[in-house]
Amino acid sequence: PRALRTAVGQARFIPEVDEHRRIAMTESAFAALPPASGEAPAAGPPKAVSAARPADRGPKSPVQIQIPNTEERSGLLKAFTVYIVQISDFGRNYQVERRFDDFANLHAELVVIDPNIPPMPEKKMWASTDASTVAERKPAFERMLRHMLASEEVMFEKNNAVWKFLDLPNPGVVAARYMLKSQRLNYARQCGKLLDPKYEKEHAYRLAHDSVIRTNLQVLLVDLPAKKLDGGRGGKAEATAQPAEEASPTSAAEESSAAASGDIFDGGGSGGGGGGGGGGGVGARSPVQEAEMAAMEMLRWAIANGGEKARRSFLEQKGMAAMLDLLFQKGREAAAAAAGGKDDAPVLPHPQIRSMMNALVKAEGDNYAKVFAGFLASGGVVLLSGARDVFQTNPAFAEFISKLLWIAWEPESQRSFLQGEHGKEALGLLGALFESPSVIARVCAGLLLSCLLASDLLEGKEMQAAVGVHSLVEDLISCCPVWLSSSQAGDPNGKTDAKADAEFAAFIQSLGQSEDRFARLLDCATAPWRLNGDTLPDEGHPLWACCAFAMWTLLKLAPKPPRLVALRMALPAVAQSSAPPRARWLAGELLLALQIQTPGQLGGGSGGGGAGGAGVFEGIDAVVEMTCQESVALEAALREQLEASRHGLRAQLEENQQVIASQRELVHGRSSPPDLTQQPWHRSLDDVLLRLCSVRKTLAGSLGAAESRSENALTAVRDVLQMDLGGSDAEAAEYRELSVKLDGMREVEASYLGKKGDLTACQEALKAHDKTVEDINRSMELADKAVQAARYKISDLESQISSKQRDAQSKRTMASSDMSAVKHQIAAELETIRQKQGKLRERATKLQNGEPLEEGGTPMDATAAQEEMGRLKAESARFRARGTELQTEQSRLTSNDPAALEQDARACEDAVQRLSQEREGLRAGLQDLEAQHSEARYAWQASMTDLQAARHEQQRAERECSGLKAQLDSSWSSWHPLWSRRLQSWRDRVRRLGEAQHGGQQLSRAVGTGWDGLRSERDLRREVISEVQALQMQLAKLTQELTGMDDRVLDGLEG
Repeated sequence: PRALRTAVGQARFIPEVDEHRRIAMTESAFAALPPASGEAPAAGPPKAVSAARPADRGPKSPVQIQIPNTEERSGLLKAFTVYIVQISDFGRNYQVERRFDDFANLHAELVVIDPNIPPMPEKKMWASTDASTVAERKPAFERMLRHMLASEEVMFEKNNAVWKFLDLPNPGVVAARYMLKSQRLNYARQCGKLLDPKYEKEHAYRLAHDSVIRTNLQVLLVDLPAKKLDGGRGGKAEATAQPAEEASPTSAAEESSAAASGDIFDGGGSGGGGGGGGGGGVGARSPVQEAEMAAMEMLRWAIANGGEKARRSFLEQKGMAAMLDLLFQKGREAAAAAAGGKDDAPVLPHPQIRSMMNALVKAEGDNYAKVFAGFLASGGVVLLSGARDVFQTNPAFAEFISKLLWIAWEPESQRSFLQGEHGKEALGLLGALFESPSVIARVCAGLLLSCLLASDLLEGKEMQAAVGVHSLVEDLISCCPVWLSSSQAGDPNGKTDAKADAEFAAFIQSLGQSEDRFARLLDCATAPWRLNGDTLPDEGHPLWACCAFAMWTLLKLAPKPPRLVALRMALPAVAQSSAPPRARWLAGELLLALQIQTPGQLGGGSGGGGAGGAGVFEGIDAVVEMTCQESVALEAALREQLEASRHGLRAQLEENQQVIASQRELVHGRSSPPDLTQQPWHRSLDDVLLRLCSVRKTLAGSLGAAESRSENALTAVRDVLQMDLGGSDAEAAEYRELSVKLDGMREVEASYLGKKGDLTACQEALKAHDKTVEDINRSMELADKAVQAARYKISDLESQISSKQRDAQSKRTMASSDMSAVKHQIAAELETIRQKQGKLRERATKLQNGEPLEEGGTPMDATAAQEEMGRLKAESARFRARGTELQTEQSRLTSNDPAALEQDARACEDAVQRLSQEREGLRAGLQDLEAQHSEARYAWQASMTDLQAARHEQQRAERECSGLKAQLDSSWSSWHPLWSRRLQSWRDRVRRLGEAQHGGQQLSRAVGTGWDGLRSERDLRREVISEVQALQMQLAKLTQELTGMDDRVLDGLEG
């Protein structure tokens, strides 16, 4: 059956699972089917899991253990061994200490439930600490615990023995049990409670574990579809009742309180009519719905808060493809349910899946485009293309997917979208979005196709794409006028409520919300000349279509002028080029929008440097010249647009009026309801007749609506036809005045920009002079330092010469003199110093011993003794220094030899001669250095003169610039009000044209509605005729049957 193929086929979205698990997933899909005819459903409890097939136990447990080491402890009577059990609780590690008896008690309690638990090692009373015994027990304990964590009987055991042994908290128990298949749906809601605020901070991290993400996808894609196929039979008790002793995130008291206060999903359903997200409160949901909501919310939390590792796990398991496929599936189910119940409420994308995708977009950030490109390249295009039926009938789905594409529409995603064998499906997907009832989806589709054109990726399909984009632009211009507010134009889909207006306005703003998306719009707008060597292509080039679409989007987006500087420079040329008319007209409207934002004051500079023009003229130098070019271009383009549109509007209005007249005649002949006085007719004929009556009643209303819109459109078109495009004498005079003022400003601006150039040149010259002066000043300082150094060196040499000359004279004097008297005098002075030092030592000794210094005197106090001791030390140091000098002089005099002294004197004279020669050389170099210093000083004085002249020139240029700027500001202030009035008149004309185009579009829509009503009436009449003919055949057959009976015997009896 198809449902079976769907359930089994979901396994493709969970890759990298072992073969046993894949087989188990397939078996679960088969087991969920109703039994074949004559086959009784299986009864009784499930069989115990065989130890021979460990893979059948399901995925690897996220609770892992190992016993890496042990410790020997001293007991009261003997030593014992403690086994350190390390537990990985969904990636977070902790450890517990257990003894042999703890393992033995656990084994004894659980082996009754699961006889396949590995046996306990032998107990040895006096050898528990032996290394061999410990080495034997460690792996045995590990095998035992790992088997228990893979045994569903043990994990669901009512006393929670293994969980208590591991000290695992209740939230961890719930999450671990959720991994097991037998009661997974029961535990989905319990596991979802980890997102409760009181558990989220400490326990929700488990939801980001790879095993939980896999399990949630398994629940959504395999288990729940199998449960729905089962229809509740054979699993009702499992789906409605919790296990008797369930380990939940709360205690028993807390569970009762939670049951009284409600579930974490209290507060109503999160889906309404959209995507089958659920209806009212908790009581309105089935257990299957609650499990589904819990699994989706856990996935959303993991994506939003689990970090890059969780997102990689989700994406590696094809989670994006799985969720989008589920989104479309639910959309189809909701649409079928709405159609069966005749519910007119729109079918919306499932809110939790939408929230999940939004979380992925936000968490991935700049990397989302790369992620989405990978999704498209690995089958995403085929998946999205397969949902075209959902897009075309449910506008909200088309909007969601088109926005998802636009957010990721970087070059890498565009290439992935078209590459390979799915290029045909990709273009078919864009075609489905183009045909969507949602204008938001159509706008996104136009942008997507425009970007493909601008990226040159369509390879031979450019003209076909350009035709589609151009047609969409024309349609959007009529249904979404740029110069009309949402309240004036109504919602593009025909709605008039404020919510729809706000949604459309928010969508338009989101198109350029980030810089990369806005850059895509600019790339599309500049594509014709950007990809054509900076020259404008001819009118038939396909790139003009994406350019026109991007300019319409920018008009709706209304960005600040600085964001459009790159495009603005080319707009005048585009508006006056050989581009297609629509591209020229949109360029003119963009120029109008930019000129309307022109400030009344230029501010601090023509380039927008002051308060008035700050931001608006950023990056623009010649504002007046630019304004002149833009004003000519926009008026020419807008005048051409208005004149060309008049003929089209008149022809469209006349055609629609003729159609309305034709419809009026047709409706007149169909206004009377068919005669139903001979009721009852045949039942099927009665139903068709009643529907025909209903349609005929609505025909008059449709015709009235069309005639009303015809009157409104006629008024708007007449207004455009009678519109003055500037041909009056007053307006011509005003235009001449504007032109004169603008020409005057152009001359002033040209002078100002020239002087501004002079000022810039003066500033550059001043900087050059400053640098020259600085360089010359530096060289002069170096020359001055060289002169000073040379003079210092000469002075030092002269000092050395004088010293050498004195030394030579002194040595000759000493060589010819008798020094005995000097020696005797030095010896006598040394003896006197020694005697004085002896007396000082005696006084110091008395002070240290506390004796009086003079006979019969009194000892000094401590302070006076300290001061006296300091004086004695100073005097002793002075005597010691003098004695050293005298001893040195005595040694010198003792060692003097007249021949040696004469030789020393000659050496001093030779040094004097050598130093004199060096001094003369330095004096000659000093003259050169002084000459260089003079030259540098002269150059410095000349450069200072030039610098002063440059400063004066700069000041003069600044004054002239300031005067011209003031003159330009004054002229601008007097010109701008006139120009603003003229811009407002053009804006009013374009607005009225938009009203006429919008009215014509609404009239065409009303005419189309009239034709649809007439076609419905025609089809119903044909159906009535068919039913009448069938009834006639039945009546004829009945007549034949009745008349064929032989009544002659009866007639004879009566006769």
